[in-house]
Parts: sequence; C-alpha cells; structure tokens
Amino acid sequence: MTITNSGGGSEGSPPKRRRLHDGSVDGEPDDDLLPLSIDVGGTLFRVSRTTLTNSSAYFESMLSARWTNDESDKKDVLFVDQDPSAFEALLTYMRSGIVHLPRQDDFMAKKILILAEFLGVDGFLVYVKATAMKNIYRRDECLSDEITEAAEFDSRFGNTSAAVDKGILPCCFFPPSDDLAIRVVDRVFHASKTILVAKSAYFSRVLTLAPDDYWKEEITFHENPDVTEVVLQMLGSPNSAFTSMTEKFNSVGTDGQNAKFRHFYVQAILTLIDKLHLPVDFRDNCVQTITHTFNA
Repeated sequence: MTITNSGGGSEGSPPKRRRLHDGSVDGEPDDDLLPLSIDVGGTLFRVSRTTLTNSSAYFESMLSARWTNDESDKKDVLFVDQDPSAFEALLTYMRSGIVHLPRQDDFMAKKILILAEFLGVDGFLVYVKATAMKNIYRRDECLSDEITEAAEFDSRFGNTSAAVDKGILPCCFFPPSDDLAIRVVDRVFHASKTILVAKSAYFSRVLTLAPDDYWKEEITFHENPDVTEVVLQMLGSPNSAFTSMTEKFNSVGTDGQNAKFRHFYVQAILTLIDKLHLPVDFRDNCVQTITHTFNA
C-alpha cells in the first residue's frame, strides 16, 4: 500500500510544486538572488543578479536581454574584459553603498572612475561628482541634492572621462590640505591656504585660477626669503611678524650702513605687501605698525 504525504506525493518523493501567477514555481529559489559567475580580467566573482542590475546600467541591459530561465544559460560564466581590482571597488559599492577611491593610488582611482562610467554605475559617480563640487567651492555641505550637484559638475567639466583628462578627478574628490609649502630660493615656508586666500588677492588668484589649483601642495615664490618670511607671518600672526622685525633691526645696529639696510628692509616689506593686494584696512594697519617699529 502506498502512503501519501500532505504534499500529495508518495513517501520519499519530493512534494509537487505549484506554478504561480508570475510564471515562477512555488518552492524554487528566486533567479535574481542566485549567484552569477563573472570573470573580470581573469578573476572570478560570484554576484547575485539583483546586485548587478540594481546598480549598473551595463549589467541591467546585458542580463535582461541575455539571462533567461534556460538551464544552460545559468551555467555560463559572464566575461568582462576589465581590471578586476577596479571592479572589486565598484562591487563593494553595489553591495554596501560605500564609495571608496584610493587617495594614494591615483592611477587606480582613475581606473575605478573610468570603469564606473563604462558600467553605468551612476550612483557611485553622482556621489563622487557632488563631493568634488563641494570641495571645489570649499563648502561643508552640498547646496542642493547630489544629483543636481553632479549635473552642475558635468556642465562645467564634461563627463567623467573628460574630468579625469582635465585632472579634476580624482583630485577634487578628496578634501584639499590647508597647508601650502612656499619655496623661496633655498628656504621653504608653510602657510594656511585659508588665510592666504582670505587676506591676499594675489594668493587667491594663484590658488583658485583653475578648479584644482587649491590642491597644490607647493608653489615657488620669487622674492627675498627674509622679507617673505615676515610678510607671511603678518598674514597669519601679525605679532610674530613684528617681533621678527624688531629682532632683525636690533641685530644690525643703528650706524649709518645698518640704517640703510633697515630702510631697504622696510621698503622691501612694504613693496611685497602691496604686491599681495591685502584688504585696505589690514594693509594700513600693517604699514602703520611697520613704520612705528622702524622709527622706534
């Protein structure tokens, strides 16, 4: 005698499956969640179809047209002739939403960006471009939503490939350092970019003429190093500058020859102050204090 189970099949046989309204079969795993095998540049990745199609226009188009319910297709390995390390960074974004570009590896960062454009990983690129716009304008937050910021980026710099060619990306994605090394002859001085741009129209032009100029780490300044040191101190810490001037004056004495040196030194400082185009009130205060120190 055959004993039937609750599923309608004989004992020891699998229960019968019902076909649902959407064409799938009750009890079968969802094809969208099954892992696919993808060979990227010789490295094999196992990824669900949903992970790929939700984040990449390239995979959405390819899999919707190619991937069927045919069992033979499910065994295929999809080959993508691209860099596996760059793809891995994008796969991390597809799985977790984390956007990462290696700051210390400019070449790899560029490959990730170009591959993101090729695969149509738009969410990744929107975040990168919106962040770059925020950094270029030196804002703490985006002024509008990320999609709008990214559209403004494209209108200014072109698509991702064009921005990479121009040096805007990946450079401007990373927050710029505030420290600027200023090389004067054989000496190097360090100054705050924020202070230089705020107080000197000259340095503002140097650091903002092109969008990526603010990411400069060093510039060459063709001036007298002793004079430059005092003027830079003036911009950052006026009291320190005047202390340095007083020490310089005291070290050379007050006889005739040294008096000429002091006069030349002061004139050189005043000339450089004018060259840097400081705000009028700040410049006048500096000039008055310098003159007072010289005549003391």
